[in-house]
Amino acid sequence: MLIKVKANAIITALLVFLIFSLLVFAQAIFNQSDFQDLEIALIFYWLGKLAGLIGFLFLSLLIFSGDTARYFDRFFGLDKIIKFQRKFALATMILVLAHPIFFILSSRSIFFYIIPDFSVLPLALGIMAFYVFIIVMAASAAYKRISYQLWQYLHIFTYVLFFFSLYHAVNWGSDSGGWPMRIIYLILFLALIGGIIYRTAYKLKQRSAGKFYVREVKSETKEVFTLTLKAEKKFVFRAGQFCFLRLNQNKLYARHPFTIVSSPGESELRFAVKTQGRFTRALLKLKSGDEVIVDGPFGIFTAEDRAKDLVFIAGGVGIAPFISLIKDRLADKKNQQVVLLYGTRKAADIIYREELDGIKEAWFAKVYILSNDSSCLAVSEAGHINQKIIEKYVPNISDSLFYICGPESMKTSLKEILKKLKVNKQNIMIEDFFW
Repeated sequence: MLIKVKANAIITALLVFLIFSLLVFAQAIFNQSDFQDLEIALIFYWLGKLAGLIGFLFLSLLIFSGDTARYFDRFFGLDKIIKFQRKFALATMILVLAHPIFFILSSRSIFFYIIPDFSVLPLALGIMAFYVFIIVMAASAAYKRISYQLWQYLHIFTYVLFFFSLYHAVNWGSDSGGWPMRIIYLILFLALIGGIIYRTAYKLKQRSAGKFYVREVKSETKEVFTLTLKAEKKFVFRAGQFCFLRLNQNKLYARHPFTIVSSPGESELRFAVKTQGRFTRALLKLKSGDEVIVDGPFGIFTAEDRAKDLVFIAGGVGIAPFISLIKDRLADKKNQQVVLLYGTRKAADIIYREELDGIKEAWFAKVYILSNDSSCLAVSEAGHINQKIIEKYVPNISDSLFYICGPESMKTSLKEILKKLKVNKQNIMIEDFFW
């Protein structure tokens, strides 16, 4: 509950700052303007200034959110932060591109806004910032083809971009002299410095966390295997979280998220991996002793409430976080009621079936739902997870917490079902696949 309060406070503070900034921008641009004889050139000029100011604001927040994403993960979840950044980056790009375009339309002069004249340094740095922005955006779009080391160097370009843009805004903008505008610039500057400090501290902490080496690669089903890693130092995480894995070999530079299957009390780190791409095939071929780079843990798909009953609904490899959550409760030896509804196509596709069948505690109940199998398991249903199955196996629907992890179609269907069952939105947690 405290986490949600803090998250709401952060969102409120951000919205207040954004509204304040937009009002200051509007006042600075339109306060002394003559609306009697409007010309199209003047309208383009206003739009260019507004696009530039809002674009700089968005760019600053985008850089700050990137540097501090790992910190704010505890409040919002890294999956939601990354989704937000992708949409925010698109909006920022539109505004940054619109800034010079509107000025070109206003003055009908192209070269003045695209060729830097260093005798007019503030304008020249603004143009240079524009080109740096294009480079960073292009690199971001092609990040999977860029080595991790090169990407780290390119990230420094974002700071160059910020300081060039700030110098341009402060020294070239005709409306930047007022104290409200100066306050906005100061807040953005301090936020960026704070982000740089946090990012640097996090990188140093990661380097001191020790390395991870393959202990075992074990096949679970036809499509899924378990990657077991041994850490040099104790790895602290909460059940239900995930990590990014990365390999510095065969140009497999990009990081990929995988949910932790092991419980926090185990000495080894296990990940459930579905073979469906070049990176996962490379993981499958790893040998004992090979190094894997681990970044994390992240995510808020955790069960901190120990009072309400828990309903875990999994589809396919979406069982991974629930194995960790269930084993964590086994270690706690608490009698919190847990119902697992696990949907797969066939009995042969059930991942970690031996572990699940071995749990005999009275507080745990499981049901396999098979969509394409006539096999008769001890506790199973045919078809898909639907309202009838939930009502049949969940005794206390109104006072249970529902956790959902699986294919998008399953999640969409279950959201509608739980809505019909009048389950409070706050009692529904959904793990998003965002990569």
